[in-house]
Amino acid sequence: MEQVLDVCHHFDVPALVCINKYDLNEDNTCQIESYCLSQGVELAAKIPFDNIVTEALVQGLPVVEYSQDKVAQEIERLWLTITRALLHKR
Repeated sequence: MEQVLDVCHHFDVPALVCINKYDLNEDNTCQIESYCLSQGVELAAKIPFDNIVTEALVQGLPVVEYSQDKVAQEIERLWLTITRALLHKR
């Protein structure tokens, strides 16, 4: 992540960060959040671990169509954040 963000900064490309399965290692999540804050990078979302993701993959469906649980809601929020960032860039 640090290398990707360095390249983004070098080329003046805005970046967003999403932490997947953030609740499996909260120390690592805190380090990522701190790094993003120190670099001025927006944390777009924190997706929790949930077996619903695997179930949706097995069914061949997007998570947001398979379920409306917390993971699906966070993915939808992430999509809105990305969309807003792209529209703001124009």
